[in-house]
Amino acid sequence: MKTKMKGRVFSTSYTQNPAGFGQDANITYLYRHIYLLSSDMENELQKKTYERITGELSRFLPLGYLAMVIIGMIFNYFRYEAFGLNIFQYASVFDFLISPFEDMHILLFIFGSMLLVLFTMKMDKLWKKHFPKSYKKWSFKWTERSWYKPASYIFVITAYIFYGAYFYGVYTYNAVPQKKDITVRYQNNETLTGKQIGKVGNALFLLCGEKVKIIPATAYKELSYPLGK
Repeated sequence: MKTKMKGRVFSTSYTQNPAGFGQDANITYLYRHIYLLSSDMENELQKKTYERITGELSRFLPLGYLAMVIIGMIFNYFRYEAFGLNIFQYASVFDFLISPFEDMHILLFIFGSMLLVLFTMKMDKLWKKHFPKSYKKWSFKWTERSWYKPASYIFVITAYIFYGAYFYGVYTYNAVPQKKDITVRYQNNETLTGKQIGKVGNALFLLCGEKVKIIPATAYKELSYPLGK
């Protein structure tokens, strides 16, 4: 019997051994060719696995980045909305494209959320597998409907993101007054002191007492930050 793979032909017959060393040698000869054949099959499997993984990454990376940008937009909206500011009036497209990477809190939320989603999906499968009656009861017997699982995931993830963004806005609102003052020097050398809320595009947002000042980048020539910030 002969097996062909990648241009090579392997004989699986051990009744004849060209070296003439007996049956033991024939068996060794057979094992050697089986080993070569299995090695080729293993290499082919590894190649296909690598191609599949790289193909999936090339497809999901843009979607993942888009999701990060959307989350960054939502978080920044609640961050500035807490001070009565509409961020969409001041931010450019580029500001939103880099928004997930400007704040460590947003990055931590994104990566923590990824782990939480994976953990939740795993627990959902275990619950359904080991406690099907309880799972069916708490899902209002909708589990047999095709739309239930994707709809439930979308609803839960969306609500989770907005709740996270809302509490991020509350956190920022309480954290800004605790910051050290910065000094803005205008073009005419006048100065203004306040707490920096943030800087988006060409606008600097400053909390001065109970008021929020919006200062265009063309209006000042220097920002002075205290040491340690």
